[in-house]
Amino acid sequence: MRNLLLLLAKYSSTILFIVLEVICFYIIISFNQSQSEIWAHSANLFTGSIDERVENTTNFFNLEAVNDSLLTENARLLETIINYRVFSKENEFQEYEAIDSSLLEYKFIPARITGKTVNKRNNHITVNKGSVDSIKVGMGVISKDGLLGIVKSVSKNYSLVMTILHSQSRISASIKNSDFHGTLIWDEMDPTTMNLTSIPKHAEMSVGDTIITSGYSTVFPYGIEVGTIYDYKVNRNDDSYSVIVKLFNDLPSETHAYLVSSKDQKEKITLEEDIEDEL
Repeated sequence: MRNLLLLLAKYSSTILFIVLEVICFYIIISFNQSQSEIWAHSANLFTGSIDERVENTTNFFNLEAVNDSLLTENARLLETIINYRVFSKENEFQEYEAIDSSLLEYKFIPARITGKTVNKRNNHITVNKGSVDSIKVGMGVISKDGLLGIVKSVSKNYSLVMTILHSQSRISASIKNSDFHGTLIWDEMDPTTMNLTSIPKHAEMSVGDTIITSGYSTVFPYGIEVGTIYDYKVNRNDDSYSVIVKLFNDLPSETHAYLVSSKDQKEKITLEEDIEDEL
């Protein structure tokens, strides 16, 4: 208490000056209209600036939640598009809307990419969904633009994905609106292109034709757009084309992914393994 009194005594003149200044300021803006308006305008500008900064800060911290919400909505849209392609072979859209969602073949799980490699011979990405999110080895992974890869290992909260830019990557794909299909492989040269092999030389195609997933694998559903034909030529050693496909997606810039869950994937794999055992 003694120290406080000494401090007040030491700075009493300064404190008195500040108090008088505040009183004078209050009297000026209270009894003079022009000064009052100037004060009100300045105060509004100041508080408006503060409110804007607070709002921007709040929005920044809410971006993650907004992005997750958009990812979920996009996943639902993808589910509708892909499942309708499967269902619409024999049914109308009104009938599709009426079916139980548990009967749909494909489900898309949104995720964020938390790590990646793009300049190696065998490239991988890591996504922030794992076994607790029902992720399993063998699931296909796509982006909003095209294919990303296949899940190769899963932990509780994360999954490691072998990307399509990998020496062991093999994706069944076909020319859109055509029955001709082949295998997409990466030549380990250009991260923006892949090679589509085993297309018979009597197949009709043109530069610019769209390449899509064939639906013949247990990983990716039919009809996911992969890229366009950039160039093609007949292989010298056989009667098939080698097709260069310009990819729609740009893997180095991708930040989000969708993991493809197929209700019948396990059954298909078991059936195909039984057939392979007979060969």
